[in-house]
Amino acid sequence: MDNLILCSTGAFIHNWNGLDHTLIQKLNPRLSYPGFELFMFDRYADRPEEYARVAETVDSAAADGVMFYSMHMNKIIGKLISRDGDGDLESAVRIFTSNCEYAVRYGVRLLVLHLWGGPPSDKNIGANMAAFPILKKISDRHGLILTVENIVCNTHRPLGHMKKLWQLYPNDAKFTMYVRQAEFHKSLAETCDSSFLWDNGLVSHLHVNDFEGGHMDWERLRVNVPLGRGDVDFGYFFPFLKSIGFGGSVAVESGYGSETGFDGIVRDLNESYEFIKNGLRQKCRRSNTK
Repeated sequence: MDNLILCSTGAFIHNWNGLDHTLIQKLNPRLSYPGFELFMFDRYADRPEEYARVAETVDSAAADGVMFYSMHMNKIIGKLISRDGDGDLESAVRIFTSNCEYAVRYGVRLLVLHLWGGPPSDKNIGANMAAFPILKKISDRHGLILTVENIVCNTHRPLGHMKKLWQLYPNDAKFTMYVRQAEFHKSLAETCDSSFLWDNGLVSHLHVNDFEGGHMDWERLRVNVPLGRGDVDFGYFFPFLKSIGFGGSVAVESGYGSETGFDGIVRDLNESYEFIKNGLRQKCRRSNTK
């Protein structure tokens, strides 16, 4: 069975176009993807009335048959938990719950959560780990699959946080692996060689983007690099997925700026789709450049 390949709405909805969610319906007929991952912008986390208007646009797209399989939840959730000030956990739970309610409304099945994020997480990761079962209970109540993304860290490495979460909650921990984040820490091969992830089927979803830069090169982290033109060894990664029979979903995270234009966005996103589709069909082989 072919993997479900999705397009993140965050790849084409940006501040420069006013977070224009009508682009979903405008682009959908011209894209190769069968569906989308809906990106929840932090701008709306504390602006429920403003987001209600956005929600009507997403509702309209869903009513027209646009599929939203996954949702990238508000990034601020993990940051609030890490900060751990008065009312922070309550705010994080409120935003998380709101995301879940919208996910059900849109027909979403899988959630991508930044359980940690920002400098406070390196100092207070215990608070994030302790909050996980609270969030998991809420997502379960809504019938949603909760996955935690391997978000970059300032001091530690995301792989260590992932293993710790699994050790604490072996029956509940599921993950989204972001290839770009692993490459940022130069730990892509190590992540693939981490048997606890793959032997236990913990990776349900992938985010695919390229990265060009050195180890923890923060200045390059936000720079968009077309798939296959950066440092990620896709010649190793795609055959690895094939060799283990990875059957999860995949979301294209490559973002494109205003200089690309509408037709350019369509072209670039469809090229990313073909790159991933063809890569996932590669014969099983392992690169020697690990």
